[in-house]
Amino acid sequence: MSDPIETAAGLDPATLALFTQPAAEPRGRSRGRFRMIPTTEPEPEAESEREDASSPRPTGATVSVPASSPAAPTVPSASPVERRVPVARVQRAVSGEVDWDLVDRLRERVSAELSERDPDPTDREDVGREIIALVLEEESRTATSQGLVTWTLQHQARLARALFDAVFRLGRLQPYLDDESIENVIISGFDNVLVENSDGSLVPAEPVASSDQQLIEYLTFMAAHQPRPREFSEAASKLHLSLPNRARLFASAWVTSRPTVIIRRNRLVDAGLRELVALGSLSQVAASFLSAAVQARLSLVVSGDQGTGKTTMLRALAHELPAHVQIGTIETEYELYLKDTGDHQVVHEWQANPGSGEIGLNGRRAGEYTVREALEDSLRANLSYTIVGEVRGSEIVTMFKCMQSGSGSMSTTHARSAEGAIRKLVTCATQEGANITREYALNVIAEDIDLIVQLQVDSEPQPDGSWRKRRWVSEIIAVEPGEQAKGYAATTIFTATPGTRRATAHLLPERLRYLTGFGFDLAGFNAEKGHIE
Repeated sequence: MSDPIETAAGLDPATLALFTQPAAEPRGRSRGRFRMIPTTEPEPEAESEREDASSPRPTGATVSVPASSPAAPTVPSASPVERRVPVARVQRAVSGEVDWDLVDRLRERVSAELSERDPDPTDREDVGREIIALVLEEESRTATSQGLVTWTLQHQARLARALFDAVFRLGRLQPYLDDESIENVIISGFDNVLVENSDGSLVPAEPVASSDQQLIEYLTFMAAHQPRPREFSEAASKLHLSLPNRARLFASAWVTSRPTVIIRRNRLVDAGLRELVALGSLSQVAASFLSAAVQARLSLVVSGDQGTGKTTMLRALAHELPAHVQIGTIETEYELYLKDTGDHQVVHEWQANPGSGEIGLNGRRAGEYTVREALEDSLRANLSYTIVGEVRGSEIVTMFKCMQSGSGSMSTTHARSAEGAIRKLVTCATQEGANITREYALNVIAEDIDLIVQLQVDSEPQPDGSWRKRRWVSEIIAVEPGEQAKGYAATTIFTATPGTRRATAHLLPERLRYLTGFGFDLAGFNAEKGHIE
Protein backbone atom coordinates (compact mmCIF):
# COMPACT_ATOMS: atom_id res chain seq x y z
CA MET A 1 0.00 0.00 0.00
CA SER A 2 1.37 3.41 -0.94
CA ASP A 3 2.34 5.91 1.71
CA PRO A 4 -0.66 8.12 2.46
CA ILE A 5 1.54 11.22 2.56
CA GLU A 6 2.94 10.42 -0.88
CA THR A 7 -0.51 9.68 -2.19
CA ALA A 8 -1.95 12.87 -0.75
CA ALA A 9 0.86 15.18 -1.78
CA GLY A 10 2.11 13.37 -4.88
CA LEU A 11 5.67 13.63 -3.60
CA ASP A 12 8.40 11.24 -2.50
CA PRO A 13 9.04 12.08 1.19
CA ALA A 14 12.71 11.16 0.78
CA THR A 15 13.20 14.18 -1.48
CA LEU A 16 11.96 16.66 1.13
CA ALA A 17 14.41 18.93 2.94
CA LEU A 18 13.33 17.30 6.19
CA PHE A 19 15.23 14.10 5.14
CA THR A 20 18.08 15.69 3.18
CA GLN A 21 19.26 18.19 5.85
CA PRO A 22 20.72 17.59 9.29
CA ALA A 23 18.07 17.38 12.00
CA ALA A 24 17.58 20.65 13.92
CA GLU A 25 16.53 21.18 17.50
CA PRO A 26 12.74 21.07 17.68
CA ARG A 27 11.46 24.62 18.26
CA GLY A 28 7.78 23.98 18.66
CA ARG A 29 4.95 21.64 17.96
CA SER A 30 4.26 20.52 14.41
CA ARG A 31 0.82 19.75 13.20
CA GLY A 32 0.05 18.68 9.62
CA ARG A 33 2.22 20.65 7.29
CA PHE A 34 2.53 23.71 9.53
CA ARG A 35 5.11 24.29 12.21
CA MET A 36 4.10 26.39 15.25
CA ILE A 37 7.34 28.20 15.98
CA PRO A 38 7.61 29.92 19.36
CA THR A 39 8.83 33.49 19.34
CA THR A 40 11.41 34.94 21.67
CA GLU A 41 9.79 38.37 21.49
CA PRO A 42 7.64 39.60 24.41
CA GLU A 43 3.86 39.41 24.32
CA PRO A 44 2.69 42.23 22.01
CA GLU A 45 1.32 45.32 23.73
CA ALA A 46 -2.05 46.82 22.96
CA GLU A 47 -0.68 49.00 20.17
CA SER A 48 0.90 46.10 18.27
CA GLU A 49 -2.20 44.00 18.81
CA ARG A 50 -4.29 46.83 17.43
CA GLU A 51 -2.14 46.93 14.30
CA ASP A 52 -2.57 43.18 13.78
CA ALA A 53 -6.31 43.37 14.36
CA SER A 54 -6.77 46.34 12.05
CA SER A 55 -5.22 44.51 9.06
CA PRO A 56 -5.72 40.76 9.60
CA ARG A 57 -4.28 38.36 7.10
CA PRO A 58 -6.82 36.26 5.26
CA THR A 59 -6.88 32.63 6.21
CA GLY A 60 -4.40 30.66 4.18
CA ALA A 61 -2.47 33.74 3.02
CA THR A 62 0.78 33.08 1.18
CA VAL A 63 3.80 34.61 2.93
CA SER A 64 7.35 34.65 1.57
CA VAL A 65 9.93 33.70 4.21
CA PRO A 66 13.65 34.16 3.30
CA ALA A 67 15.66 30.93 3.40
CA SER A 68 18.11 32.56 5.81
CA SER A 69 15.39 33.28 8.35
CA PRO A 70 15.89 31.30 11.57
CA ALA A 71 12.16 30.80 11.72
CA ALA A 72 12.09 28.94 8.40
CA PRO A 73 13.28 25.36 7.73
CA THR A 74 16.54 25.21 5.78
CA VAL A 75 16.04 24.36 2.11
CA PRO A 76 18.54 23.67 -0.64
CA SER A 77 17.30 26.48 -2.86
CA ALA A 78 18.56 30.04 -2.22
CA SER A 79 15.37 31.56 -3.48
CA PRO A 80 12.53 32.37 -1.06
CA VAL A 81 10.22 29.51 -0.23
CA GLU A 82 6.49 30.15 -0.18
CA ARG A 83 4.45 28.44 2.48
CA ARG A 84 0.88 28.82 3.69
CA VAL A 85 0.50 30.44 7.11
CA PRO A 86 -2.59 29.58 9.15
CA VAL A 87 -4.43 32.45 10.81
CA ALA A 88 -6.72 32.23 13.85
CA ARG A 89 -10.35 31.87 12.94
CA VAL A 90 -11.29 34.64 15.37
CA GLN A 91 -9.31 37.88 15.57
CA ARG A 92 -8.61 39.50 18.96
CA ALA A 93 -10.00 42.95 19.61
CA VAL A 94 -7.57 44.99 21.67
CA SER A 95 -7.67 48.08 23.84
CA GLY A 96 -8.13 50.54 21.01
CA GLU A 97 -10.93 53.03 20.46
CA VAL A 98 -14.16 52.30 22.30
CA ASP A 99 -17.08 51.44 20.02
CA TRP A 100 -19.53 54.05 21.28
CA ASP A 101 -22.32 52.80 19.03
CA LEU A 102 -22.03 49.47 20.84
CA VAL A 103 -21.95 51.29 24.19
CA ASP A 104 -25.15 53.16 23.31
CA ARG A 105 -26.88 49.91 22.37
CA LEU A 106 -25.77 48.11 25.52
CA ARG A 107 -26.67 51.12 27.66
CA GLU A 108 -30.34 50.54 26.89
CA ARG A 109 -30.06 46.92 28.00
CA VAL A 110 -28.32 47.83 31.24
CA SER A 111 -30.80 50.61 31.96
CA ALA A 112 -33.78 48.34 31.33
CA GLU A 113 -32.37 45.62 33.59
CA LEU A 114 -31.59 48.19 36.27
CA SER A 115 -35.15 49.51 36.16
CA GLU A 116 -36.53 46.00 36.41
CA ARG A 117 -34.43 45.19 39.50
CA ASP A 118 -35.22 48.60 41.04
CA PRO A 119 -32.40 48.52 43.63
CA ASP A 120 -32.13 50.80 46.63
CA PRO A 121 -30.58 54.16 45.59
CA THR A 122 -27.54 53.48 47.78
CA ASP A 123 -26.93 50.18 45.95
CA ARG A 124 -27.82 51.38 42.47
CA GLU A 125 -24.30 51.78 41.13
CA ASP A 126 -23.08 48.48 42.61
CA VAL A 127 -26.02 46.66 41.02
CA GLY A 128 -25.28 48.52 37.79
CA ARG A 129 -21.70 47.26 37.77
CA GLU A 130 -22.95 43.72 38.24
CA ILE A 131 -25.38 44.07 35.34
CA ILE A 132 -22.70 45.62 33.13
CA ALA A 133 -20.35 42.70 33.80
CA LEU A 134 -23.05 40.18 32.87
CA VAL A 135 -24.07 42.06 29.72
CA LEU A 136 -20.47 42.36 28.50
CA GLU A 137 -19.76 38.70 29.24
CA GLU A 138 -22.80 37.66 27.24
CA GLU A 139 -21.88 40.01 24.38
CA SER A 140 -18.33 38.68 24.29
CA ARG A 141 -19.50 35.03 24.19
CA THR A 142 -21.92 35.84 21.37
CA ALA A 143 -19.23 37.55 19.30
CA THR A 144 -16.85 34.62 19.78
CA SER A 145 -19.42 31.94 19.00
CA GLN A 146 -20.36 33.74 15.78
CA GLY A 147 -16.73 33.88 14.65
CA LEU A 148 -16.57 37.65 15.09
CA VAL A 149 -13.90 39.71 16.77
CA THR A 150 -13.47 38.78 20.41
CA TRP A 151 -12.17 40.97 23.24
CA THR A 152 -9.08 41.10 25.36
CA LEU A 153 -9.51 41.68 29.09
CA GLN A 154 -8.15 45.21 28.71
CA HIS A 155 -10.67 46.03 26.01
CA GLN A 156 -13.53 44.59 28.04
CA ALA A 157 -12.46 46.70 31.03
CA ARG A 158 -12.53 49.83 28.87
CA LEU A 159 -15.99 48.93 27.60
CA ALA A 160 -17.16 48.39 31.19
CA ARG A 161 -15.91 51.83 32.21
CA ALA A 162 -17.46 53.49 29.17
CA LEU A 163 -20.76 51.71 29.75
CA PHE A 164 -20.80 52.69 33.43
CA ASP A 165 -20.17 56.32 32.47
CA ALA A 166 -22.95 56.14 29.87
CA VAL A 167 -25.47 54.85 32.42
CA PHE A 168 -24.45 56.68 35.61
CA ARG A 169 -22.26 59.55 34.49
CA LEU A 170 -21.87 61.72 31.41
CA GLY A 171 -20.81 59.13 28.83
CA ARG A 172 -18.22 60.46 26.40
CA LEU A 173 -18.25 63.76 28.27
CA GLN A 174 -17.20 62.18 31.56
CA PRO A 175 -13.41 62.40 30.97
CA TYR A 176 -13.80 66.18 30.84
CA LEU A 177 -15.35 66.17 34.31
CA ASP A 178 -12.59 63.90 35.62
CA ASP A 179 -9.82 66.19 34.36
CA GLU A 180 -9.04 68.76 37.06
CA SER A 181 -7.29 71.05 34.57
CA ILE A 182 -10.52 71.65 32.59
CA GLU A 183 -12.84 74.48 33.57
CA ASN A 184 -15.44 74.63 30.80
CA VAL A 185 -16.52 72.52 27.82
CA ILE A 186 -18.18 74.31 24.89
CA ILE A 187 -20.02 72.16 22.32
CA SER A 188 -21.78 73.36 19.18
CA GLY A 189 -22.50 70.13 17.37
CA PHE A 190 -21.07 66.70 18.18
CA ASP A 191 -17.78 67.35 16.37
CA ASN A 192 -17.25 71.01 17.27
CA VAL A 193 -15.84 70.89 20.80
CA LEU A 194 -13.70 73.42 22.64
CA VAL A 195 -12.18 72.97 26.08
CA GLU A 196 -11.33 75.90 28.34
CA ASN A 197 -8.52 75.00 30.71
CA SER A 198 -8.00 76.41 34.18
CA ASP A 199 -5.34 78.79 32.85
CA GLY A 200 -7.90 80.33 30.49
CA SER A 201 -6.58 78.72 27.31
CA LEU A 202 -9.06 77.43 24.71
CA VAL A 203 -8.15 74.26 22.80
CA PRO A 204 -10.07 71.99 20.37
CA ALA A 205 -11.17 68.56 21.63
CA GLU A 206 -12.35 65.24 20.21
CA PRO A 207 -15.99 64.70 19.08
CA VAL A 208 -18.39 63.74 21.87
CA ALA A 209 -20.76 61.61 19.78
CA SER A 210 -21.03 59.97 16.38
CA SER A 211 -23.67 62.44 15.19
CA ASP A 212 -25.79 65.34 16.38
CA GLN A 213 -28.75 62.99 16.73
CA GLN A 214 -26.76 60.64 18.95
CA LEU A 215 -25.74 63.59 21.14
CA ILE A 216 -29.37 64.68 21.51
CA GLU A 217 -30.45 61.12 22.31
CA TYR A 218 -27.87 60.85 25.05
CA LEU A 219 -28.85 64.20 26.58
CA THR A 220 -32.46 63.03 26.58
CA PHE A 221 -31.46 59.77 28.27
CA MET A 222 -29.37 61.59 30.85
CA ALA A 223 -32.16 64.05 31.70
CA ALA A 224 -34.70 61.26 32.14
CA HIS A 225 -32.40 59.28 34.45
CA GLN A 226 -31.60 62.02 36.93
CA PRO A 227 -32.59 61.44 40.59
CA ARG A 228 -35.22 64.08 39.85
CA PRO A 229 -36.00 63.42 36.17
CA ARG A 230 -36.13 66.30 33.73
CA GLU A 231 -37.52 66.53 30.22
CA PHE A 232 -35.49 67.30 27.11
CA SER A 233 -37.56 67.23 23.94
CA GLU A 234 -38.95 69.45 21.20
CA ALA A 235 -41.56 70.59 23.74
CA ALA A 236 -38.84 71.33 26.34
CA SER A 237 -35.89 72.36 24.21
CA LYS A 238 -33.53 73.52 26.97
CA LEU A 239 -31.96 71.53 29.77
CA HIS A 240 -30.32 72.63 33.03
CA LEU A 241 -28.59 69.99 35.15
CA SER A 242 -26.29 69.78 38.14
CA LEU A 243 -23.56 67.23 37.51
CA PRO A 244 -21.06 65.34 39.66
CA ASN A 245 -17.71 66.99 40.39
CA ARG A 246 -19.44 70.33 41.02
CA ALA A 247 -20.35 70.96 37.41
CA ARG A 248 -23.37 72.44 35.69
CA LEU A 249 -24.74 71.60 32.25
CA PHE A 250 -26.87 73.66 29.92
CA ALA A 251 -28.09 72.17 26.66
CA SER A 252 -30.35 73.35 23.88
CA ALA A 253 -31.57 71.64 20.72
CA TRP A 254 -34.30 71.89 18.08
CA VAL A 255 -34.26 75.67 18.42
CA THR A 256 -30.55 75.91 17.52
CA SER A 257 -28.89 75.03 14.22
CA ARG A 258 -26.94 72.30 16.00
CA PRO A 259 -27.23 70.95 19.55
CA THR A 260 -25.49 73.28 21.99
CA VAL A 261 -23.99 72.09 25.26
CA ILE A 262 -22.12 74.15 27.84
CA ILE A 263 -20.53 72.40 30.82
CA ARG A 264 -19.19 74.67 33.53
CA ARG A 265 -17.02 73.25 36.28
CA ASN A 266 -16.79 74.99 39.62
CA ARG A 267 -13.13 74.42 40.38
CA LEU A 268 -12.41 77.12 42.98
CA VAL A 269 -14.92 75.88 45.54
CA ASP A 270 -12.58 76.52 48.45
CA ALA A 271 -11.26 79.86 47.18
CA GLY A 272 -11.85 82.90 49.37
CA LEU A 273 -11.03 86.53 48.75
CA ARG A 274 -7.40 85.89 49.72
CA GLU A 275 -7.03 83.39 46.88
CA LEU A 276 -8.63 85.84 44.41
CA VAL A 277 -6.13 88.47 45.47
CA ALA A 278 -3.33 85.99 44.76
CA LEU A 279 -4.83 85.36 41.31
CA GLY A 280 -4.82 89.09 40.59
CA SER A 281 -8.60 89.46 40.47
CA LEU A 282 -8.71 92.29 43.03
CA SER A 283 -6.45 94.26 45.34
CA GLN A 284 -5.86 93.53 49.01
CA VAL A 285 -7.61 96.78 49.99
CA ALA A 286 -10.70 95.90 47.93
CA ALA A 287 -10.70 92.41 49.47
CA SER A 288 -10.65 93.87 52.99
CA PHE A 289 -13.58 96.14 52.07
CA LEU A 290 -15.72 93.30 50.67
CA SER A 291 -14.89 91.01 53.59
CA ALA A 292 -16.00 93.70 56.05
CA ALA A 293 -19.20 94.34 54.06
CA VAL A 294 -20.18 90.68 54.20
CA GLN A 295 -19.45 90.38 57.92
CA ALA A 296 -21.55 93.50 58.52
CA ARG A 297 -24.45 91.70 56.77
CA LEU A 298 -24.74 94.14 53.89
CA SER A 299 -26.60 92.98 50.78
CA LEU A 300 -24.48 92.60 47.65
CA VAL A 301 -25.08 91.88 43.96
CA VAL A 302 -22.23 90.47 41.87
CA SER A 303 -22.60 91.53 38.25
CA GLY A 304 -20.75 90.68 35.07
CA ASP A 305 -20.94 89.27 31.60
CA GLN A 306 -20.94 85.54 30.93
CA GLY A 307 -17.81 83.74 32.07
CA THR A 308 -16.52 86.56 34.28
CA GLY A 309 -16.45 84.41 37.43
CA LYS A 310 -19.58 85.65 39.19
CA THR A 311 -20.27 82.35 40.95
CA THR A 312 -16.65 82.09 42.07
CA MET A 313 -16.81 85.61 43.52
CA LEU A 314 -20.15 84.90 45.23
CA ARG A 315 -18.70 81.77 46.81
CA ALA A 316 -15.57 83.65 47.92
CA LEU A 317 -17.73 86.31 49.57
CA ALA A 318 -19.75 83.64 51.38
CA HIS A 319 -16.52 82.21 52.80
CA GLU A 320 -16.05 85.50 54.65
CA LEU A 321 -19.12 84.80 56.80
CA PRO A 322 -18.25 83.52 60.30
CA ALA A 323 -18.56 79.76 60.80
CA HIS A 324 -21.54 80.07 63.19
CA VAL A 325 -23.71 81.98 60.67
CA GLN A 326 -26.54 79.79 59.37
CA ILE A 327 -26.65 80.09 55.58
CA GLY A 328 -29.33 79.20 53.08
CA THR A 329 -28.74 78.97 49.31
CA ILE A 330 -31.53 79.07 46.72
CA GLU A 331 -30.48 78.11 43.19
CA THR A 332 -31.96 76.91 39.93
CA GLU A 333 -29.04 74.45 39.73
CA TYR A 334 -26.54 73.73 42.49
CA GLU A 335 -23.36 75.74 41.92
CA LEU A 336 -22.20 77.19 45.21
CA TYR A 337 -21.56 73.93 47.11
CA LEU A 338 -20.92 75.77 50.37
CA LYS A 339 -21.76 72.64 52.34
CA ASP A 340 -18.80 70.82 50.76
CA THR A 341 -16.19 73.22 52.11
CA GLY A 342 -16.91 72.58 55.79
CA ASP A 343 -16.35 76.27 56.58
CA HIS A 344 -19.83 76.75 58.03
CA GLN A 345 -21.66 74.79 60.68
CA VAL A 346 -25.10 75.08 59.05
CA VAL A 347 -25.78 75.33 55.31
CA HIS A 348 -29.24 74.62 53.87
CA GLU A 349 -29.36 74.18 50.09
CA TRP A 350 -32.48 74.46 47.94
CA GLN A 351 -32.66 73.72 44.21
CA ALA A 352 -35.58 74.52 41.95
CA ASN A 353 -37.03 71.79 39.74
CA PRO A 354 -38.95 72.50 36.51
CA GLY A 355 -40.84 69.21 36.84
CA SER A 356 -41.51 66.70 34.10
CA GLY A 357 -44.37 65.28 32.09
CA GLU A 358 -47.47 67.07 30.91
CA ILE A 359 -48.96 70.08 32.64
CA GLY A 360 -51.61 69.00 35.14
CA LEU A 361 -54.94 70.52 36.04
CA ASN A 362 -53.18 72.83 38.49
CA GLY A 363 -51.16 74.31 35.61
CA ARG A 364 -47.90 72.72 36.78
CA ARG A 365 -45.76 69.76 35.84
CA ALA A 366 -45.25 66.89 38.25
CA GLY A 367 -42.48 67.64 40.72
CA GLU A 368 -42.24 71.33 39.87
CA TYR A 369 -40.58 73.38 42.63
CA THR A 370 -39.88 77.09 42.20
CA VAL A 371 -37.38 79.46 43.79
CA ARG A 372 -40.31 81.29 45.38
CA GLU A 373 -41.38 78.10 47.11
CA ALA A 374 -37.80 77.55 48.20
CA LEU A 375 -37.80 81.03 49.73
CA GLU A 376 -41.00 80.29 51.64
CA ASP A 377 -39.41 77.12 53.00
CA SER A 378 -36.19 78.95 53.88
CA LEU A 379 -38.10 81.39 56.08
CA ARG A 380 -38.80 78.49 58.43
CA ALA A 381 -35.14 77.46 58.68
CA ASN A 382 -33.93 80.15 61.11
CA LEU A 383 -31.35 81.46 58.64
CA SER A 384 -28.93 84.30 59.27
CA TYR A 385 -27.92 84.88 55.64
CA THR A 386 -29.65 83.93 52.38
CA ILE A 387 -28.03 83.64 48.97
CA VAL A 388 -30.03 83.59 45.73
CA GLY A 389 -27.64 82.07 43.22
CA GLU A 390 -28.50 83.88 40.00
CA VAL A 391 -31.17 86.36 38.93
CA ARG A 392 -32.20 85.90 35.29
CA GLY A 393 -35.92 86.68 35.52
CA SER A 394 -38.50 85.61 38.06
CA GLU A 395 -35.80 85.08 40.71
CA ILE A 396 -35.75 88.86 41.18
CA VAL A 397 -38.82 88.73 43.43
CA THR A 398 -37.13 86.14 45.64
CA MET A 399 -34.00 88.28 45.78
CA PHE A 400 -36.01 91.36 46.79
CA LYS A 401 -37.71 89.46 49.61
CA CYS A 402 -34.41 88.09 50.88
CA MET A 403 -32.83 91.53 50.92
CA GLN A 404 -35.85 93.04 52.62
CA SER A 405 -35.57 90.50 55.44
CA GLY A 406 -32.72 92.53 56.93
CA SER A 407 -30.40 89.57 57.58
CA GLY A 408 -28.21 90.20 54.53
CA SER A 409 -28.23 88.59 51.12
CA MET A 410 -26.18 88.03 47.98
CA SER A 411 -27.07 87.35 44.34
CA THR A 412 -25.58 87.48 40.86
CA THR A 413 -26.87 88.88 37.59
CA HIS A 414 -25.67 89.51 34.03
CA ALA A 415 -24.73 93.08 33.12
CA ARG A 416 -21.91 95.00 31.44
CA SER A 417 -21.52 97.61 34.20
CA ALA A 418 -22.47 98.19 37.82
CA GLU A 419 -25.21 100.72 37.02
CA GLY A 420 -26.23 98.49 34.12
CA ALA A 421 -26.96 95.82 36.74
CA ILE A 422 -29.49 98.17 38.34
CA ARG A 423 -31.25 98.64 35.02
CA LYS A 424 -31.20 94.87 34.44
CA LEU A 425 -32.80 94.18 37.82
CA VAL A 426 -35.50 96.80 37.19
CA THR A 427 -36.30 95.15 33.85
CA CYS A 428 -36.52 91.69 35.43
CA ALA A 429 -38.83 93.02 38.14
CA THR A 430 -41.24 94.89 35.86
CA GLN A 431 -41.59 91.85 33.61
CA GLU A 432 -42.99 89.87 36.52
CA GLY A 433 -46.37 91.54 36.36
CA ALA A 434 -48.24 94.81 36.37
CA ASN A 435 -48.17 94.89 40.17
CA ILE A 436 -44.40 95.62 40.09
CA THR A 437 -43.81 99.08 38.65
CA ARG A 438 -40.52 100.68 37.73
CA GLU A 439 -40.80 103.06 40.66
CA TYR A 440 -41.37 100.20 43.09
CA ALA A 441 -38.41 98.22 41.72
CA LEU A 442 -36.09 101.24 41.91
CA ASN A 443 -37.23 101.94 45.46
CA VAL A 444 -36.46 98.37 46.59
CA ILE A 445 -33.07 98.41 44.87
CA ALA A 446 -32.10 101.75 46.41
CA GLU A 447 -33.29 100.76 49.88
CA ASP A 448 -32.13 97.15 50.10
CA ILE A 449 -29.09 96.68 47.84
CA ASP A 450 -25.98 98.09 49.47
CA LEU A 451 -23.18 97.21 47.04
CA ILE A 452 -22.73 96.06 43.46
CA VAL A 453 -19.47 94.30 42.54
CA GLN A 454 -18.76 94.41 38.80
CA LEU A 455 -16.50 91.82 37.11
CA GLN A 456 -14.82 91.91 33.71
CA VAL A 457 -13.09 89.36 31.50
CA ASP A 458 -10.97 89.55 28.37
CA SER A 459 -8.96 87.11 26.29
CA GLU A 460 -5.32 87.48 25.36
CA PRO A 461 -3.77 85.77 22.30
CA GLN A 462 -0.91 83.42 23.11
CA PRO A 463 2.21 82.69 21.01
CA ASP A 464 0.94 79.18 20.22
CA GLY A 465 -2.26 80.57 18.70
CA SER A 466 -4.49 79.80 21.71
CA TRP A 467 -6.33 82.32 23.88
CA ARG A 468 -6.13 82.92 27.62
CA LYS A 469 -8.79 84.58 29.78
CA ARG A 470 -8.18 87.17 32.51
CA ARG A 471 -10.88 88.01 35.08
CA TRP A 472 -10.90 90.89 37.55
CA VAL A 473 -13.05 93.23 39.66
CA SER A 474 -13.49 96.41 37.62
CA GLU A 475 -15.87 98.36 39.84
CA ILE A 476 -17.52 98.43 43.25
CA ILE A 477 -20.36 100.91 43.80
CA ALA A 478 -22.59 101.76 46.76
CA VAL A 479 -26.32 102.21 46.14
CA GLU A 480 -28.71 104.34 48.20
CA PRO A 481 -31.91 106.38 47.72
CA GLY A 482 -31.36 109.45 45.59
CA GLU A 483 -33.06 112.03 43.47
CA GLN A 484 -36.56 111.25 42.28
CA ALA A 485 -35.77 111.41 38.58
CA LYS A 486 -33.18 108.64 38.73
CA GLY A 487 -34.59 106.76 41.67
CA TYR A 488 -31.24 105.99 43.30
CA ALA A 489 -27.79 107.40 43.97
CA ALA A 490 -24.60 105.52 43.18
CA THR A 491 -21.13 106.15 44.60
CA THR A 492 -18.10 104.58 42.94
CA ILE A 493 -15.90 103.19 45.74
CA PHE A 494 -13.39 101.28 43.59
CA THR A 495 -12.85 101.60 39.84
CA ALA A 496 -10.36 100.44 37.22
CA THR A 497 -8.97 103.10 34.92
CA PRO A 498 -9.19 102.30 31.20
CA GLY A 499 -6.49 99.91 30.04
CA THR A 500 -5.88 98.43 33.50
CA ARG A 501 -7.09 95.24 35.18
CA ARG A 502 -7.26 96.41 38.78
CA ALA A 503 -9.91 98.44 40.57
CA THR A 504 -8.32 100.98 42.92
CA ALA A 505 -9.71 103.19 45.68
CA HIS A 506 -11.83 106.12 44.53
CA LEU A 507 -14.38 107.47 47.05
CA LEU A 508 -15.79 106.03 50.28
CA PRO A 509 -19.29 107.12 51.40
CA GLU A 510 -19.30 108.47 54.92
CA ARG A 511 -21.96 105.97 55.99
CA LEU A 512 -19.61 103.04 55.28
CA ARG A 513 -16.69 104.14 57.43
CA TYR A 514 -18.00 101.94 60.24
CA LEU A 515 -16.78 98.92 58.25
CA THR A 516 -13.37 99.50 59.82
CA GLY A 517 -14.83 97.72 62.84
CA PHE A 518 -15.15 94.59 60.68
CA GLY A 519 -11.58 94.69 59.37
CA PHE A 520 -11.76 97.20 56.51
CA ASP A 521 -8.32 98.71 55.82
CA LEU A 522 -9.29 102.38 55.71
CA ALA A 523 -5.66 103.54 55.91
CA GLY A 524 -4.79 101.38 52.93
CA PHE A 525 -7.82 102.72 51.06
CA ASN A 526 -6.74 106.32 51.62
CA ALA A 527 -3.13 105.56 50.71
CA GLU A 528 -4.26 103.89 47.50
CA LYS A 529 -6.50 106.84 46.72
CA GLY A 530 -3.52 109.14 46.96
CA HIS A 531 -3.78 110.83 50.34
CA ILE A 532 -3.92 109.93 54.04
CA GLU A 533 -6.58 111.30 56.30
